Amino acid sequence: MTNKRQIERMVKMCGVELPKKFVRVLEKYEHNEEALRDAGIAYAIDQITDLITEGIDGIHLYTMNNSFIAHRIYDAVQNLISVSTKV
Repeated sequence: MTNKRQIERMVKMCGVELPKKFVRVLEKYEHNEEALRDAGIAYAIDQITDLITEGIDGIHLYTMNNSFIAHRIYDAVQNLISVSTKV
């Protein structure tokens, strides 16, 4: 979550509805690029934690070629991933 217009364009193209929590975060931080980025990272980490807890087999991150975001998310969940692969 780094650019509100980009997200709105993807949503329109795909014809999907975003979760209410996602929309609230997007609207709250849309005018502060760094806060939106950090909120998006936090949202992704929370979602990944839920997925791993539920036993998902894999996760694919779409970070729009932004390695900073990919690294931040990976750093936050790497221990969760290693635990889930050992179980």
